[in-house]
Amino acid sequence: MNSLSGYNSTLSSFDSLLPNLSSLLSGGLLLGSANGASSASSSAPSDPIQVELSTLGQLMSVLNTFQSSLQQIYAPYNRFNNTSASSSNPAVASVSASASAQTSSYLLNISQLAQAQSATTAFSLPDSGSTVVGSGSLTITTGTYAYTSSTSATSFSATGTPTTVSISNGTLSSIASSINGAGAGVVANVIQNSSGNYQLQISQANTGASNNFRITVSDNDGNNTDQSGLSRLAFDQTLAVGSGQNLTQTQAAQNASYTVNGASGSSASNLGIQLGSGVSANLLATGSSNIAVNVDFGMLNSNAQSLVSAFNTAQGSINGLLGNQVKPGNDPIAALLPQLLNQKVQASYNNGSSTLTLLSQLGLLYQSPSQYGLGGTLNLNVSSLQAAYNSDASGSANLIFTAAQALNTLANSYTSYGNGTLVNETNALLARQRTNNLVINTPATPNSFPYNLQNLLSYPSSNSALTAQQIAGIASYALVYSIGAPYALESLLVGQGLGLPASGGFSATA
Repeated sequence: MNSLSGYNSTLSSFDSLLPNLSSLLSGGLLLGSANGASSASSSAPSDPIQVELSTLGQLMSVLNTFQSSLQQIYAPYNRFNNTSASSSNPAVASVSASASAQTSSYLLNISQLAQAQSATTAFSLPDSGSTVVGSGSLTITTGTYAYTSSTSATSFSATGTPTTVSISNGTLSSIASSINGAGAGVVANVIQNSSGNYQLQISQANTGASNNFRITVSDNDGNNTDQSGLSRLAFDQTLAVGSGQNLTQTQAAQNASYTVNGASGSSASNLGIQLGSGVSANLLATGSSNIAVNVDFGMLNSNAQSLVSAFNTAQGSINGLLGNQVKPGNDPIAALLPQLLNQKVQASYNNGSSTLTLLSQLGLLYQSPSQYGLGGTLNLNVSSLQAAYNSDASGSANLIFTAAQALNTLANSYTSYGNGTLVNETNALLARQRTNNLVINTPATPNSFPYNLQNLLSYPSSNSALTAQQIAGIASYALVYSIGAPYALESLLVGQGLGLPASGGFSATA
């Protein structure tokens, strides 16, 4: 077995060797390059994967915007608030429709409006703010009379809490103001009669046959029911006229009476009369009116315009992306999208009992693209839409909603996370790009060495510092070479002027 003795410390460390070799080896000589490292191209070509990823990202953005527009068209607010109601005689009745209203029509006949009970002073005064009526207090109670005639009752049943209003030297105006400020369930007004004099009128705050009122008086003159002083404002229809029933009833409380499509109805109020599901009317006068509830054409037209705009914008953007970067031959998944969208706007849809099944029947007319494979466009003919609306308003609206949903479903098959085709394609390209980058950025393992050390040292010294791989390569190479031919190595190193001592530093024993 061979062994080395007297191994020179100068050769035991490659620190003195490597600085002299670094300029010769930094160009990749240990990798077998005879000419050193070549300079990188000043203008590296674009990564085709990155180009397609960018385009697919733009395509996803286009589809997301498209879907947002479509979802607004068939959103619950639009779908269930797209009806309007009209009255043929708005002086007789006004009408409104809620979200649950269905297309319908009603014939409303009003024979009697609901009224509030009103009573007026039997006396009048030449002024409303200076002549004193009296002093004392008024106790006002709301409730229901059991009538034997329009002005006479056997009893009064209170439904409200009695309210007492103090009056001191009250004039008509001050008494009205005090009553209204008390919140007693009645309304007081000073009115001027045909002769120019003034009277006080008191009315129930609510209409309806069961909404009446009673006023009892505590008069400072000591008589609470006579025709003098404050007692002139007493009003109790269970008492005699002029003796406790001192106000004169000018309007009796009554309910509204009407028929809806021949069916009789009655209401204590003239407001919010239910004609059908989600349809109500306010009664304004006696008479007749035809009430129609239908899809609002303005909203239908707006939805149709929105569908056309969303489709044309999306297809225009897709055409630009596919025509410029994603070639049909390279990306058949993306290239198929505009053709599928073209098919959707020309498709026939199930529309319940309606005969309207094609968008073209609504005036949404498809125009083919100038080049096969690109996206087409839609144009709206408003006259055709109006004609379709006039023949089947509900069917027209439902077809717009159905088509918008179908287009959104198609777009979602490309954009949905987890199973969207564009999402999956993007993920696959990203994985491929990561693999490529890993290969490119992983340094090559040195596996080629110069033929001998003389060859190693013969290169010009014009390169930069060594890499870690080159340093490791030199160490291994020199070690093996020195073991195999120690004297030749020393002589060679000395001959190259590397500053090693001329005396031998090696000895070998067998």
